[in-house]
Amino acid sequence: MYLLFLGIFALCLFLVFLQYRSANRKRAAMLMPVRSASILKFNSYTSFGIMATIKFKDEVSPKVGERVQQAGDLYKITGVVETPVIMQPQGVWDCKLEKL
Repeated sequence: MYLLFLGIFALCLFLVFLQYRSANRKRAAMLMPVRSASILKFNSYTSFGIMATIKFKDEVSPKVGERVQQAGDLYKITGVVETPVIMQPQGVWDCKLEKL
Protein backbone atom coordinates (compact mmCIF):
# COMPACT_ATOMS: atom_id res chain seq x y z
CA MET A 1 0.00 0.00 0.00
CA TYR A 2 2.75 2.42 0.96
CA LEU A 3 4.72 1.51 -2.14
CA LEU A 4 1.74 2.37 -4.36
CA PHE A 5 1.27 5.69 -2.55
CA LEU A 6 4.98 6.48 -2.91
CA GLY A 7 4.90 5.66 -6.65
CA ILE A 8 1.85 7.88 -7.27
CA PHE A 9 3.48 10.70 -5.29
CA ALA A 10 6.71 10.42 -7.34
CA LEU A 11 4.70 10.43 -10.58
CA CYS A 12 2.83 13.58 -9.49
CA LEU A 13 6.10 15.34 -8.67
CA PHE A 14 7.52 14.38 -12.06
CA LEU A 15 4.43 15.71 -13.87
CA VAL A 16 4.56 18.98 -11.93
CA PHE A 17 8.23 19.34 -12.89
CA LEU A 18 7.42 18.78 -16.59
CA GLN A 19 4.59 21.33 -16.42
CA TYR A 20 6.94 23.90 -14.84
CA ARG A 21 9.60 23.38 -17.54
CA SER A 22 7.15 23.76 -20.43
CA ALA A 23 5.60 26.89 -18.88
CA ASN A 24 9.04 28.50 -18.55
CA ARG A 25 9.85 27.78 -22.20
CA LYS A 26 6.59 29.31 -23.40
CA ARG A 27 7.09 32.39 -21.22
CA ALA A 28 10.64 32.90 -22.52
CA ALA A 29 9.43 32.65 -26.12
CA MET A 30 6.68 35.19 -25.50
CA LEU A 31 9.16 37.78 -24.18
CA MET A 32 10.87 38.10 -27.56
CA PRO A 33 10.14 41.43 -29.27
CA VAL A 34 7.23 41.64 -31.70
CA ARG A 35 7.73 43.63 -34.89
CA SER A 36 5.11 46.24 -35.77
CA ALA A 37 3.38 45.18 -38.97
CA SER A 38 -0.04 44.75 -40.50
CA ILE A 39 -1.12 41.61 -42.34
CA LEU A 40 -2.70 42.64 -45.64
CA LYS A 41 -3.65 39.21 -47.03
CA PHE A 42 -3.86 35.93 -45.16
CA ASN A 43 -3.93 32.55 -46.97
CA SER A 44 -3.99 29.15 -45.29
CA TYR A 45 -2.98 26.07 -47.27
CA THR A 46 -3.34 22.51 -45.96
CA SER A 47 -0.12 21.21 -47.48
CA PHE A 48 2.07 24.32 -47.24
CA GLY A 49 0.93 26.19 -44.13
CA ILE A 50 0.06 29.86 -43.66
CA MET A 51 1.18 32.39 -46.28
CA ALA A 52 0.58 36.08 -45.67
CA THR A 53 1.32 39.40 -47.34
CA ILE A 54 2.70 41.63 -44.59
CA LYS A 55 3.44 45.36 -44.59
CA PHE A 56 6.14 46.26 -42.10
CA LYS A 57 6.07 49.80 -40.74
CA ASP A 58 9.86 50.16 -40.59
CA GLU A 59 10.31 48.89 -44.21
CA VAL A 60 13.26 46.66 -43.30
CA SER A 61 13.21 43.18 -44.84
CA PRO A 62 11.91 40.50 -42.45
CA LYS A 63 14.11 37.74 -41.11
CA VAL A 64 13.23 34.14 -40.28
CA GLY A 65 12.36 33.82 -36.58
CA GLU A 66 10.86 37.29 -36.09
CA ARG A 67 7.43 37.55 -34.53
CA VAL A 68 4.36 39.42 -35.79
CA GLN A 69 1.12 40.03 -33.91
CA GLN A 70 -2.29 40.33 -35.58
CA ALA A 71 -5.68 40.51 -33.82
CA GLY A 72 -4.41 38.98 -30.58
CA ASP A 73 -2.65 36.05 -32.29
CA LEU A 74 1.13 35.75 -32.38
CA TYR A 75 2.88 34.43 -35.50
CA LYS A 76 6.50 33.45 -36.15
CA ILE A 77 8.02 34.05 -39.59
CA THR A 78 9.38 30.73 -40.92
CA GLY A 79 10.14 31.85 -44.47
CA VAL A 80 10.33 34.93 -46.69
CA VAL A 81 9.52 34.98 -50.41
CA GLU A 82 11.98 37.16 -52.30
CA THR A 83 10.21 39.06 -55.11
CA PRO A 84 11.59 41.70 -57.48
CA VAL A 85 11.40 45.27 -56.17
CA ILE A 86 9.35 46.51 -59.13
CA MET A 87 6.56 43.99 -58.46
CA GLN A 88 5.78 44.93 -54.82
CA PRO A 89 5.45 48.23 -52.98
CA GLN A 90 8.05 49.30 -50.44
CA GLY A 91 7.87 47.42 -47.13
CA VAL A 92 5.46 44.69 -48.33
CA TRP A 93 6.64 41.06 -48.15
CA ASP A 94 5.16 37.60 -48.66
CA CYS A 95 6.01 35.43 -45.66
CA LYS A 96 5.33 31.92 -44.44
CA LEU A 97 3.99 32.02 -40.88
CA GLU A 98 3.58 29.63 -37.98
CA LYS A 99 0.96 30.34 -35.31
CA LEU A 100 2.33 30.33 -31.75
